[in-house]
Amino acid sequence: MQEDIKKAIKSYYEMYFEVGYVYEELAKIHGLTSTSLFILQIIYDYPEECTQHFICEKILYPKQTVNTILDSFERKGYIQKEVSKLDKRNKNILFTEAGKKYADHIMSDIFQLEENAFTSMSAEDREAMVRGEQAFLVQLKRIMQTFKKTSPSPSVKNSDR
Repeated sequence: MQEDIKKAIKSYYEMYFEVGYVYEELAKIHGLTSTSLFILQIIYDYPEECTQHFICEKILYPKQTVNTILDSFERKGYIQKEVSKLDKRNKNILFTEAGKKYADHIMSDIFQLEENAFTSMSAEDREAMVRGEQAFLVQLKRIMQTFKKTSPSPSVKNSDR
């Protein structure tokens, strides 16, 4: 049984990285990296609440990485940063008119890719994939909570600083 689980985990990782590769290829078509593609998608999908902090929390990218990409988008005229009315410490990330056109085109390609992949699958396969991913995520989160409670905090050594 243990060997079956190891095989399943290995297969999962192979698929996970291959899916990432597909998005990296799509990003390259548009002169982007997958990191910048996903940041663009977050700005596109959450126009009312998008701040650098929100992006970092949503996709778990380091603040410096997000900032560098946002600065690049801003230099190209795709976004502008406005001080938030709700919290003056944050800046909302907004598309310019040129940025909205740029993002519309790229998001259309992402949707077409994903829609074609999903419609090429049977309804049963789609549902099974989503259910399986959801079940896996629920279990990962549950077990991670146990790890957090039972694992000792890492000590910081001088060599790690």
